[in-house]
Amino acid sequence: MFSLRRVVPLFVCALTCLYPSLFHARPTAPLGILTQAYGAHLNEAAAFPGLSVFDGEEVSTVAEGRLGVRVGQATILLAGSSNATLHGLNPGVHVDLTAGTVSFSSPENGMVEVHAEEALVRPVKNQLAQAEITIFAPRVLQIFVRRGDLAFRYREEYQVLPEGATYRIYLDSPAEPRGSAGAGAQQSHRLRKVSYYLVTAAGGGAGWVGNRGDEALRQQHRKPR
Repeated sequence: MFSLRRVVPLFVCALTCLYPSLFHARPTAPLGILTQAYGAHLNEAAAFPGLSVFDGEEVSTVAEGRLGVRVGQATILLAGSSNATLHGLNPGVHVDLTAGTVSFSSPENGMVEVHAEEALVRPVKNQLAQAEITIFAPRVLQIFVRRGDLAFRYREEYQVLPEGATYRIYLDSPAEPRGSAGAGAQQSHRLRKVSYYLVTAAGGGAGWVGNRGDEALRQQHRKPR
């Protein structure tokens, strides 16, 4: 008994000296806060406005649900039947979208980037940007660029998507999309890993965008500020 009384205090002292983080751990700051939530979940629990969201947490919605998150001055909105995981950037937020639709508004001094189907979408520069990104089908994205140009990157492919247009992007496509969605598109002269199809534009009409940026296309479909 005498030896045990001497050993226990020594053991506690050693833990305190060697592992101070066990006794003085600081709570992690929240990444953001829910601004709206109905038919929505934060991880496995029902979500409601005012809840804090931490790095690495999952947000999701049912078919008729909606969920909004504010991260600094950036805002993120999940539409129905959507699922995403949020991670912090410095400054800003990274969204791993695995299903459905996410809309975002990114401030000049922050960044919102969306990772979906192995592709990454983010504002071209530190500028105001607003966009809506949908996993339209497996390996197919639809991106509506409301404000500010977006940079689209998929593996070794890179494309600037000008504001004011909606793009249907087929990943790992052997050629341009066919059927009614691709009617009237120009024929591709080579196989493509990524196919971009312009669904709507500020100036009206639709057409094949191609695999590389084109300044004439940018000027044609740019909205006046």
